[in-house]
Amino acid sequence: MRIDLHCDGVEAAPGLQDYVARRMRFAVGKFRDHIQWARIKVADVNGPRGGADKRCVVQLRLRNLPDVVFAITQLDVRAAVDEAADRVSRVLAQRLRRNRRVDHTRCAALIEAPA
Repeated sequence: MRIDLHCDGVEAAPGLQDYVARRMRFAVGKFRDHIQWARIKVADVNGPRGGADKRCVVQLRLRNLPDVVFAITQLDVRAAVDEAADRVSRVLAQRLRRNRRVDHTRCAALIEAPA
């Protein structure tokens, strides 16, 4: 799985790339084989005005499923990345569980159908 990090208006602090990659790889965990690539964009929305303005946008390209895209806004870049990583694992589990349920239903319908 390839992880691309883009920083827009946020200084790419030393270690930020490694931190994002480590957090996302941990969040993906056992779902790694279902993901082609991940794109993470970190941006400072309000600039120097302050406030809850660090946004982390995550896009995951999944194999045989629609992309997952969402944004998290927090006060700190690392807090936004942490929350995004937590959400990645929840969304992947839900999406893949739902897909597995649909596949089982189709298989059951094919088995029960008369030839």
